[in-house]
Amino acid sequence: MVYKVLSLTFVVILSSLVGAQKLTKEEVAGFWTLQESGFYENGKKIVKDFDNCRLMRNYALREDGFAIYNYIEGSIGNCIATEPRLSFWRVVENRIQFYIDDKILEEVEVTLNDDKTITFSSYIPKPINDSDHMIEKLMNTIHYNILKRY
Repeated sequence: MVYKVLSLTFVVILSSLVGAQKLTKEEVAGFWTLQESGFYENGKKIVKDFDNCRLMRNYALREDGFAIYNYIEGSIGNCIATEPRLSFWRVVENRIQFYIDDKILEEVEVTLNDDKTITFSSYIPKPINDSDHMIEKLMNTIHYNILKRY
């Protein structure tokens, strides 16, 4: 258990250091499609097996601060577009906050990659403690999405 907590802490610190650059709106505004998605488990990157249908998920981050997230489910030949999530977005240090009024819907750490993609990673400011170790593990899992600009 101590090893898992230390591993998670290491991943959080490492992702904070890697993504510690100061973002600007200009760097992240645009239309971004999902290229890869996954999570980290015991310090190891686990890539989710996505088909072309799920890879149609995308973010439109407009320069005026308006955001549209299109979430696609299903599989090839049976793609199902859900209702787009409409919100506002803002840059806070190395993170993007998606919000409506005072409510933050999602907050992600952003890494600008050398290949002109960006990585959204779970932002967990403090590890979550729970008496149920499975829930604790799920709540503290760092998920990532690598997005390509179009």
